Parts: sequence; C-alpha cells; structure tokens
Amino acid sequence: MNKHKLKAKRKLLRERVDKKYVGFHVYRSVNENLPFIFWERLTDAPVQDGNFNDQATEIGQRYFYKLTQVDADGNESQPITPKTTFTDHAGNTHEQNPLADFVGYNMYRSANKNVPLAQWERRNKKPIPTTEYKDEGVESGEIYFYYVRAVDSEGNESAPSEITRVIRK
Repeated sequence: MNKHKLKAKRKLLRERVDKKYVGFHVYRSVNENLPFIFWERLTDAPVQDGNFNDQATEIGQRYFYKLTQVDADGNESQPITPKTTFTDHAGNTHEQNPLADFVGYNMYRSANKNVPLAQWERRNKKPIPTTEYKDEGVESGEIYFYYVRAVDSEGNESAPSEITRVIRK
C-alpha cells in the first residue's frame, strides 16, 4: 500500500471514530437466525436514551431484537444483540423470560420472606400479560416480599424469580 492510500485510510478511520453517535435503531425478527438484512426496523429516528417499548407485539409470540448505533450522518454500525430486561412498579429490574409460548406472569406475595414459596399467596387470577403490576391489597408502611413466575400457554410456570422486598409508602 502506498503512503497516500495509507494516510487516506487512517484519516477515514479517524473520521469514523470522531463522529458522535446520536442513538440506536431497533430491529425485530421472529427468527433469530434470519439474515439481518431481513429484520424489521422499528424506529424512524434513533432512540437516544437506550429505552424502547415495542407496542406492536402479540401475546405468545417470541421476538428477537438487535440494535445498530447511529452517528450524526445517519450511518449505522454492525448490529448488536441487546440485553433485554423489564422493570416492575417498585423499580426492580428482572431478566426477560425467553419462553416461546409465554403468556404472562404470576405474582406471589408474602409478609415473611422465610415462608416456603409454595405457601406464598398468588396475587393474580389470570397471568399478567405485561411487566407492570399494582398490588391493591397492601397497607401503608408494611413490608412485603414478592416473586414472579413466567407462565406458558398451558399454565406451566417457570422457576421463581429472585425475591424482592417492597415497603408500601
């Protein structure tokens, strides 16, 4: 490689590094092995804060997501697979459950963390289809412990989540 081509290549690389990234584009597919070119882009403008809520999903359908970093000129990086989590009403973060036939969550509560899990009270009649839940049967100033289990279409439950301590204000 001659000297001029090397300088031009270094300058191009420096320009790419110097450009500020302005956010991410979010892509979705129902098949994680599909070539990326066929994934659906869900964002028109880059998401700046790293939070995205996919409003167009169907209950029971498993989705896969990838992100690309976008610079000020609109150029996108190679896709990366994000770590997906959800946050409950108390601000606790949980890993997203990978069940293919996932229908929701069962929420369990106890006033005593040391009671066997089988004795905890289930707080919902049907699986909760979202990652949000407000427990109406609590008293102000009391401490409660919760855990969740993912539920599939046949009613099978996952292993319990970590136990979370919540103080009702």
